[in-house]
Amino acid sequence: MPWGDGTGPLWRGRRQHRRRGRGTGGRWGGGFVYSPGPAREVSSVIVARVDPEKCVGCGKCAEACPFGAIEIKDGKAVVSETLCRGCRVCASACPTGAIS
Repeated sequence: MPWGDGTGPLWRGRRQHRRRGRGTGGRWGGGFVYSPGPAREVSSVIVARVDPEKCVGCGKCAEACPFGAIEIKDGKAVVSETLCRGCRVCASACPTGAIS
């Protein structure tokens, strides 16, 4: 069954137990409902950084970025910290090594 709708292998709710004929949770009482927890923010440590002195504004990093986090502004690459996931694809695509 699909994940995310409460029917995956980590979910053991009361309705599922009744469906399978196991009662309402066995020896320990009620069932357990899986919760992934609070969302985590992306750390700014992993965001790509551009050295403006090395950047020639070729745009190869912007083309390579799968998240669309890089734009060319005023002839230099600019990384959006909210969109960047830290995959470093842009760093491997940069011919001058301006992205770290």
